Amino acid sequence: MNSTAEWISRSVSRLRAAAPVADKEGAKGAEKLARASTDKSGVTDVVPKVAAPRSTHERLQATLRRGQEALSPRALRRLHTDLQAVVAPQVSELEGGRRAQAVAEWYATAELEERRDMWLLLCEQFAPDATEFKSARQRYEAAAGTAEEGQAEISLRRALVSPRTRLLQRFAVFPDGMRFLVDMRAELLPLLKSDKRLLALDAELEQLFSTWFDVAFLELRRLSWDSPASLIEKLIKYEAVHDIRSWADLKNRLDSDRRCYGFFHPRLPNEPLIFVEVALVDKISPSITPLLDESAAPVDITRATTAIFYSISNTQTGLRGVSFGDSLIKHVVETLTQ
Repeated sequence: MNSTAEWISRSVSRLRAAAPVADKEGAKGAEKLARASTDKSGVTDVVPKVAAPRSTHERLQATLRRGQEALSPRALRRLHTDLQAVVAPQVSELEGGRRAQAVAEWYATAELEERRDMWLLLCEQFAPDATEFKSARQRYEAAAGTAEEGQAEISLRRALVSPRTRLLQRFAVFPDGMRFLVDMRAELLPLLKSDKRLLALDAELEQLFSTWFDVAFLELRRLSWDSPASLIEKLIKYEAVHDIRSWADLKNRLDSDRRCYGFFHPRLPNEPLIFVEVALVDKISPSITPLLDESAAPVDITRATTAIFYSISNTQTGLRGVSFGDSLIKHVVETLTQ
């Protein structure tokens, strides 16, 4: 008993002696943590961990909105249903276009973050079927070099056509649909670096635009001082190389010894996609200054020997990545030569 009592007594004494040390170390640890989380100015350095944003798959199954989400789960489901209705298999192209127009009308009144929710739906809910694509790819690889290779390639191509492609095509059906899609991409582009989830939608739009706005479908038109005022005003708005300072400056650029040509698309008839300004002169100009001199007398074009292309401007941010410039210059050179 005595030995047991003595052991308990020694243990308790050691614990009592260690307690102040532990308290002191704990205090030091707390102070160290406080110093680590606060700089000399008293500003906290510790960045709170932010939860990853929920995917639309999660949000469509939820009941409550979380954090900075714009649309509630119920509103998101309603928008998803509206988008599905646009590409429903039994719906005709015209009816699909009408339904797409109704979605576009909602979009016109939506806030930016609500529009982002629609973009996320397009990216995540209307992507290609991964299982179908994997199966088609395996069949194609197995058929390589055989008589079945052609059919396997067709199946692979079809598997790559996403519901998103068909959905965007239906948006292009209604009268202002092409304008809607071009403007939507222009609004989308600045957000791509901060939200990689939107890259698929951007790539799909760029691919479609490369087909829809191929130079084979564009019309080369000359713009002159006699063109409609609404069209001339767009030259002032979109000139990106040498700012048009006044109506007198614009008139000088459209004078008898000047030419301005633009590419137009049938679905955007009063909107130049790109335009080029040309000066007809009798020699190479040493600088741009004489070409923009409003007080200079026009050159007699019957004596002109040189065409100086001094400005070319793209007008549609939403068509970034779609190449027009080279084709426009070649068409204008051919026209002037004729």
